[in-house]
Amino acid sequence: MAGLNKEYYLMHKDIPVCLMEIDNEGNLGKVLRSEAAIAHFPVGGQMNNNKFHEWWKDRAIPKTRHGAKTALQKLGYSSTGSALVNNLALSLSDCYWICPRDERVSWADVNLFKNDFVDTFGEITINCDHVVDLRRETRFNCATSQGELQKKWCIAEDGRRYLIKGNYGDSYQQSLNEVFASTLHKQQGFERYTPYTLVRVTVDGGFEGLGCMSYDFCSEEIECISAWELLQTVKLRQNESFYYPLKEVCLGLGMPEQEFTDFIDYQIMTDYLLTNTDRHMNNIAVMRHPDTLELLGFAPIYDSGNSMFYNVPYSGLVKVRFSEIKTHSFTAKEAKLLQYVANRNLVDIEKASIDFSIYEQDVPERHMRIPKLKELYERKIEMLSVFQSGVDIWRNYRHR
Repeated sequence: MAGLNKEYYLMHKDIPVCLMEIDNEGNLGKVLRSEAAIAHFPVGGQMNNNKFHEWWKDRAIPKTRHGAKTALQKLGYSSTGSALVNNLALSLSDCYWICPRDERVSWADVNLFKNDFVDTFGEITINCDHVVDLRRETRFNCATSQGELQKKWCIAEDGRRYLIKGNYGDSYQQSLNEVFASTLHKQQGFERYTPYTLVRVTVDGGFEGLGCMSYDFCSEEIECISAWELLQTVKLRQNESFYYPLKEVCLGLGMPEQEFTDFIDYQIMTDYLLTNTDRHMNNIAVMRHPDTLELLGFAPIYDSGNSMFYNVPYSGLVKVRFSEIKTHSFTAKEAKLLQYVANRNLVDIEKASIDFSIYEQDVPERHMRIPKLKELYERKIEMLSVFQSGVDIWRNYRHR
């Protein structure tokens, strides 16, 4: 068993928020909080030390990420926790990091928003490069992006940071879905979404394939806090929907109620159209200013790739029953999410039709799915139209 062999300050930019012991595997020991900086302590860990330990564990790259085990071996790490510590727990989502107690290092020296880096972990797990190689060398890598898909952070020529994502299996549909969702939001005239575009990548076997990329919406002036982290600040009842506790927390942080309901209403309805079954609490976030701690509203909608029946085989598409679609969100059934919608008219049905030719860029054997996907999407538009007419379609309504 690894010993607790080093002390680190958890830093919020240049503010030390606590002193903690960390062993070689990234496990926490004693934690001594700074009362003077308690406002800057991670939101998700404020309730008690158990919550803080969970916040720290969640900061590491998931062990379930595709290719993680191989990448750890190649880079000489024994665990994702050891990789987290070696890379100073830096992230491109917020301004937290760790500083060894006996070293004089500043935020300016290490932060990934301004310093060059190469995401070596992502390089190995995604097994690809962007068509233009923009990698730059530095001792600091990015080891804290969440999610199980292969991911890789890069730096564009103009200095902006962007994330490349791959796909599960032999299909490119998750990447195509991200672009499809971007088109829907653009046509709706909705501004708070993350635009995704397609990029060429090298997939297993050395073949050219497709991934997607998006620019980082965080910076030294904007950091993100997931809905899941926000929910760690309140006591949740067993089997309770996260909707009302999340609303309570957001309003308590100063978010106007109308802003909360409008954003969630829009997101629920567009996720319904896209059959996005993965809007869990780590796929919703709020933004705040890391210096003033001012809440800046919801983060742009992101991670819509697990949609459009991406994991349903062709034979299963003809058996789809909308009333039975399961989702990871505020409820277990997709249709019941609509019960939370206050303003049913925030999505313009007339601007919901989308060209399906993008799916022709998937692998050829998936092309037979396109007419069926289009049919299912058009049925979803019809169902949302019925909902907007005043029918509570999650009740005793006959879903086709």
